[in-house]
Amino acid sequence: MVSRVGHGDASLTTLLSRQSASLRAEIERRSTELTTGLHRDMGAAVGGDFSALAAVEHSLARLKGHAAATAEAALFTDAMQAALGVISDGADELGANILRAVGPARETSVDAVAMEAGRTYATAVAALNTRFSERALFSGMNAGTAPLPGAEAILSALETAIGGAATAADVQTAVAGWFASPAGYDALYAGGAARTALPIAAEESASLPVTALDPAIKDTLRALATAALLDRGLLAGQPEARAQLMKAAGDDLATGGEARAQLTARVGTVQAQVAAAQTRNAAEKSALEIARAGITAADPYDTATVLEDLQSRLESLYLVTSRVSRLSLAEYL
Repeated sequence: MVSRVGHGDASLTTLLSRQSASLRAEIERRSTELTTGLHRDMGAAVGGDFSALAAVEHSLARLKGHAAATAEAALFTDAMQAALGVISDGADELGANILRAVGPARETSVDAVAMEAGRTYATAVAALNTRFSERALFSGMNAGTAPLPGAEAILSALETAIGGAATAADVQTAVAGWFASPAGYDALYAGGAARTALPIAAEESASLPVTALDPAIKDTLRALATAALLDRGLLAGQPEARAQLMKAAGDDLATGGEARAQLTARVGTVQAQVAAAQTRNAAEKSALEIARAGITAADPYDTATVLEDLQSRLESLYLVTSRVSRLSLAEYL
């Protein structure tokens, strides 16, 4: 008579099957942790208290926002400093050339340096209209619009304003008045108010209130435009008056060098502030990531040790299961 497998054998087989499934699930979890380096069951890892992890994640999200702001601010201030450098270098060089070349009634020298002045002036206006990432550098809050019209448009408006000036002194007075008047240069300015401070770190903001209305910029443009007007035939037939006006423009460019240096220094101070904030933010981010890893990371040595033990136990269980199956089959047969 053929024997039947007993209830005890069936219960043992079911128990072994459950243990096998449990071991396989634990091996899968530990394998995932070994691969990702993170606890798969984060709730168990933090003991059900996510407050510390949430605080770290919040701080990292804040730093991510500051990182984007400081990166943009760094590029923006670099572009602004480069534009100011173009203006300042051109003004310094032109001023020196004027003072070297212009003397009483030297009309040829005046004509030559006037051509240079026209080019330098146009370059300065173009620099002020520089855009970075689709935003005008010197337009303040109205960054979608270039701060100034083209160089020719400004000179045409200035020529109209000084139309009655017949002497070098009259021209100087008229040009100075136009650049100082709200109805003159300021009326052509299409930008907005100075930019508001930009948050770059916790409880720290960077302020860069430089626009095309900055006094140092206006004074430089005034001197450049005065010299450039001579390239358009201003005071034609008056060599001494033209030389006098050109020299006055050169003097203004030379004396304006200090104001331009102070302006670039202001921008440089903001550049340094942004760079320092980037360094601090990066250090804080590293510290927070280490803290997060301490909460979420699974120790690779421990995980590998446990995984090896689990695999050994599973192999042993398979061996026991195999033997039980053969015994049951032998009893059945």
